[in-house]
Amino acid sequence: MIAFVDLSVPLTYSIHPDRSLIVVTRIRQAPFEAWSQAMAALLTDRSFTSGLHIVDDSRAVTAVPPRADVERFARWVHEHASVLGAVRWAMVVQPSALAAFGMARVGEALTAGSGITLRAFTDLQAAIAWAAGGVEPAWD
Repeated sequence: MIAFVDLSVPLTYSIHPDRSLIVVTRIRQAPFEAWSQAMAALLTDRSFTSGLHIVDDSRAVTAVPPRADVERFARWVHEHASVLGAVRWAMVVQPSALAAFGMARVGEALTAGSGITLRAFTDLQAAIAWAAGGVEPAWD
């Protein structure tokens, strides 16, 4: 099977209702506007329902998001929290991307109080396990 990727879209997603999970895969860095358009498509997808946890796999993105985009992302989360439901949202970055991890941690702080629990990860399997109700990550 050959899969085609629309390079004009900054991310793809798959919805797994049986696992109460959405996996978002960022294909490349994109401005906030492109990301929010892709997320609008997700929220209007027939398979989307409130309460599905999210794993945002950003390991393919090498650039660090600008602080302004992280702030816009946080506002978006606050504005869409009632549609998303009280869910866990795991952000996964490359293990070597310390600055991107730091910006994901900023996103954690900025989304506090939204009803969405955001956490940064460098391991995809740990992020999936946490999103499924696993233990909070420990920061040593």
